[in-house]
Amino acid sequence: MMNQLIFDTSQICYALGIRDAVFSPGSRNAPLSISFSKNSKINTRVIVDERSAGFIALGIAQQTQRPVVLCCTSGSALLNYAPAVAEAFYSRTPLIILSTDRPSEWIDHWDGQTIRQQNVFQPFIKDFFQLPESLEHPDARWSYEIKFSQAINKANSAQIPVHLNIPFREPYYPEKDQIMTYSDAFKIIRQYPSIKKANCDDLVLDWNKYNKKIIVIGQSQLSSEAKDLLNQLTEQKIPIVADVISNANQLPSLIRHHDLFLSNESLQKYLAPDLIVSFGMSLISKNLKLFLRKNNAKHWQIDAFPESQDPFQKLTGIIESEPEPVLRCISHMNAQTETFYQAWLEADKQTSQLLTTFDMGFGEFKAVTRIIECLPEEIQVHLSNSMPVRYVNFLGIKKDAVRIYANRGTSGIDGSNGTAVGHTMASNSLSLLLTGDLSFLYDRNSFFHSYDLSKLRIIVFNNFGGGIFDLISGPEWMDPDVKSKYLTTPHERDLKLITQEIGFYYTKITLFEELDTALRTFFDPSNKGRLLEIQSTCSQNNQIFKALKNKINEHKYF
Repeated sequence: MMNQLIFDTSQICYALGIRDAVFSPGSRNAPLSISFSKNSKINTRVIVDERSAGFIALGIAQQTQRPVVLCCTSGSALLNYAPAVAEAFYSRTPLIILSTDRPSEWIDHWDGQTIRQQNVFQPFIKDFFQLPESLEHPDARWSYEIKFSQAINKANSAQIPVHLNIPFREPYYPEKDQIMTYSDAFKIIRQYPSIKKANCDDLVLDWNKYNKKIIVIGQSQLSSEAKDLLNQLTEQKIPIVADVISNANQLPSLIRHHDLFLSNESLQKYLAPDLIVSFGMSLISKNLKLFLRKNNAKHWQIDAFPESQDPFQKLTGIIESEPEPVLRCISHMNAQTETFYQAWLEADKQTSQLLTTFDMGFGEFKAVTRIIECLPEEIQVHLSNSMPVRYVNFLGIKKDAVRIYANRGTSGIDGSNGTAVGHTMASNSLSLLLTGDLSFLYDRNSFFHSYDLSKLRIIVFNNFGGGIFDLISGPEWMDPDVKSKYLTTPHERDLKLITQEIGFYYTKITLFEELDTALRTFFDPSNKGRLLEIQSTCSQNNQIFKALKNKINEHKYF
């Protein structure tokens, strides 16, 4: 017989702000499936593969900016959430993991789908909650209700996942004639946001001590106010340095090409700051991180959830705040050294001019350049890890309304499809996934469903293996056979057949003229998704990329 409080679980979640859920099929989680499936207030989707389900939930949570419930049956099914949970932890995305379990006495006794589920995600969650096995006693029912409030409130305040483990003892299905209706006889605890007032006085005194200040923006979704304040700071001659995943695209004086020009060692002495002020999460640019680590600057980190992350090994101050109050404090200060600001601006401008005149023939780099030029306004661009995110970061995107997303919490290739699918499911906007062949193939099960993806466009850069290992330093000294077998992993998969399997329109590109023609209609409305496969060779891309690096490194900037 199904318990009333279990049936009310979706109502409890709704009362605490949950509007989306992603389930994977199973028997042990059937009571929760029944609860959520009958609740019209929550949009519940079913994804067979739990690993893909985790990333789809991640994408929905990022798109809606609300926690998403993720629910599966007992046993190894739960462990498949781990990659998405780790990404959610490092990208600060709240997920509410509901795992269902067998009675505790059967753990470690070879009973089917029974494993040690408690605390399995412990390093990557805010908290774990073990719920009562029996709800007969009033205290147990109180505990069940209160733990949902505690969990969802913590996920909201910390912006990272939480895990609730719910054991069900048979029988847990409804009886034949049992009629279930939702009740409101449950308790929840609402959490209200803290109210903070930024103290500007001390901050301004310290700010004025430095003459060569830069602001570095990591991965973020900037508010309109933050963008306006950053524009004001450029009037103070403060260089704003940001990767493409910062979503600072529209800033007219944004330093975009730092990942290229900072490899030029003769230029670096003109750009060394004495104060770094940063906010946002991870950075793509390895050259920027290496450059800032070897300089003698101080580093202030602005973070509403301070954990003392120190990516530049220079951290001297933490400002516990959202960026806007701090930017307001410093946005009306006196301008700093003009020469320092102009050095950054000129380096970026000259690099942009070098990119405009650079042409070594058709390959991934030229293809990405043309794709960026053809992006429609208000599109969401999802960048998979490996080379796609790096190519776009080298080039930058200047269009105001384009939103950039990437799984840069852990920077794995395993969930790029799923995260893009989740965003598409939860949005009315057009989405574009730029991905490599291995990343696309790895996460194919994210398309193992029948939900509408007509607003999703996918461009796959297929170099028939892990092309990044031909571009980064180190692997070139390996034995070619070892490198091929263990790193580049060449393949002969037919992407046309796979595209037909997932129900998308397919186009193959091998020449620039073909790409130019295809892009004219690629983003047009369609009754199903579209996929472009851009074929090239690793050696071709390697030659082009090395020529570009040599051109940058040999250029005389000043």
